[in-house]
Amino acid sequence: MLTLHPQPGRLRYANNLLPTKQGGMATRPGATQVVSGDIGAAAPWGNRLLLEKLGRLRLWDGLTEIDIAPAGRGLQATSFQALTADAKREDRLYVAEGIHPPWYIARRAGVYARQDIANKVQDASGIAYPIPVAQAIATWRARLWIATGGNRAQHCQFDDADLWDPLWVVECQGPRSDRILALEPDDKRLLAGLRQSLWAIAGDSQYNWQRDPIADYGVAGPNAIASDTQLLFWISSVGLHQGGQGEPLSDDIREAFASAPYPAELVMDGRRRLLLLLVSGRLFVMHLDKPGRFGEIVGHGARGLIQTDDYTGWYGGDGVWLLGARDVPDRRLDGTRTDVVSLYDTWEDIPNPNGGGQALLTRTVAVLNGSARGNATYTATAKTVNGENSFSTAASLADESPERWGDQIAGLDGEPWPTASVRREFPAYLAGTKFRHRLEAPCHMEVLAFDPKYKFGEGK
Repeated sequence: MLTLHPQPGRLRYANNLLPTKQGGMATRPGATQVVSGDIGAAAPWGNRLLLEKLGRLRLWDGLTEIDIAPAGRGLQATSFQALTADAKREDRLYVAEGIHPPWYIARRAGVYARQDIANKVQDASGIAYPIPVAQAIATWRARLWIATGGNRAQHCQFDDADLWDPLWVVECQGPRSDRILALEPDDKRLLAGLRQSLWAIAGDSQYNWQRDPIADYGVAGPNAIASDTQLLFWISSVGLHQGGQGEPLSDDIREAFASAPYPAELVMDGRRRLLLLLVSGRLFVMHLDKPGRFGEIVGHGARGLIQTDDYTGWYGGDGVWLLGARDVPDRRLDGTRTDVVSLYDTWEDIPNPNGGGQALLTRTVAVLNGSARGNATYTATAKTVNGENSFSTAASLADESPERWGDQIAGLDGEPWPTASVRREFPAYLAGTKFRHRLEAPCHMEVLAFDPKYKFGEGK
């Protein structure tokens, strides 16, 4: 598994390798570019995306991009099924962009358009109370909730996003002044992430809201909380935390938190049981069944993460990318394909710290699983008093050529049928005091076991 500090037997680089439930490492799925260009921010709406692009907010509906409005100082959004006439509901996306009060996007007569909220609550003069500018927004208990730059969360009436009483607020603050950065629904509670603490709001209505601090570590940004009602994770300034756990899970990658971890974002891929963490510009991945073990997705310069109803991915200066099938190349909008190259690279090991330190790497035994369309390259490097020597060889990752799920449909990339695991032995015969091992493949590779074999020299 990946660590950012030297640990014998662990990985210095785990490029495009993700932890598996079985404890190994496997090449990430191929990704598909669905939007090109420089994307500054993104928010999901079902399987659609609201994007900040070239100073504008644009809606990608799965096929085309529709211009909506000028971009603001940030971008948070939440879907809401608004009750309309005759007990009908309208699918809306409510937007908080840091400049204007919340507004929404709806599709009417086949056209997506921006709509303002007109507050039904008025003062004695008949003037509507203003709705504050929102920094964060969420839907919970059939209400819109917003954070407005302070320590208070405000909400609308039940099932009525046009009715905002200025007294309907919940205050979350400990002994020090603070402000809410993130709001995240978590089944029967609403999580409010402040800079220095995490709070849970519970209850049924404005008459019985209860709020309690649940952690002394706050959040590192507006998208730094992820929950699936069973598991809760968040990123603070010091690491990755899991609900109910005392210590951070991120000790192996603690160097990524040495400075402010911005941007810090989390999304949970329920189908693959993966947690994606964007910290200080690096995209780490943890398996939900193996907490604290990480791999890394490289090569795309992620600026933020995306979780739609059906897909998980990232965005940045190279557009929007969504993870797809296993053992397929990355594919751009123009059809260009690039192999997913994965790298399994260990930290240097001193296998014989006693007896003069001299050792002989006789062979390395690996149990692998992977694609029949490519080979892995194994390289061992041994450092000696006179320099270093290396050994390199290629090996296949499968002993069979399986059919693919999509073979019967022309032009469709398909998930391959599983291949049987293979045992590969690499006869290195390298002498030295320090050893490093690399496995690299331009196709799907899963490393199930990796075992270098050494013989030790006699000490003087």
